[in-house]
Amino acid sequence: MPSGMKVITIYGSKSDLPFMEPARVYFAEHGVEHEEVVYSAHRDLPALLEYLKGLDANGTKAVLLCVAGLSAALPGVVVMNTELPVIGVPVPCGPLNGVDALLAISQLPGGVPATTVGLHKKTPLNAAMAAHRIIRLAE
Repeated sequence: MPSGMKVITIYGSKSDLPFMEPARVYFAEHGVEHEEVVYSAHRDLPALLEYLKGLDANGTKAVLLCVAGLSAALPGVVVMNTELPVIGVPVPCGPLNGVDALLAISQLPGGVPATTVGLHKKTPLNAAMAAHRIIRLAE
């Protein structure tokens, strides 16, 4: 893995951490440098923006996985406040079992270039694999 390249998973809620366990396993098995943080776009916006500003100021090279359910504002907020690539990861929760999150991420307007993965039991693994493939381009 190129020095300094990593995946950063940003969670909108601590309750989403167990959902992403398959991604953590994948990163460990493939030697992918990985970091996890929790910042809600709704409840912790100033802290989230400060964190993103620090990534850019430090020249961090990473792919960001933004894990969010319900309104899933996190991926859109993150992608508009950093130049790093963002993959939105919808969480199957709430009355629509994550469909609202998937649509919120996949229907971001023009000029808001977040990508997303599908909504199913392999979502965390697909997100991890996609991020790994992106950072491998720097090898």
